[in-house]
Amino acid sequence: MKKLQFLIALPSILLLSVALFFHFDFLFYLSLVGVFLAMMIKQFRRRGQMYEMRHPDGVGEDNTEIDISGED
Repeated sequence: MKKLQFLIALPSILLLSVALFFHFDFLFYLSLVGVFLAMMIKQFRRRGQMYEMRHPDGVGEDNTEIDISGED
C-alpha cells in the first residue's frame, strides 16, 4: 500500500511542478487528482491506528471502565 501511494504521489508532484511552471490547466487538475488519491491511500493505511476518544482516567461517567479495544 505504501509503494502504491509513492507510485501515485511522485508523478503527481512532478506533474504539478510542470503544470505550475508552464501554466497547463489540464496537467494541474490531473496532478491534483493524483495527490488526492495518494492522500486517500494514506488515510486507509492509517485507519488501523485510529482509536476512540475516551475519558483520561479510563472510567466513564457511571464509574464503569471504558473498553476501547473494539472486541466484543
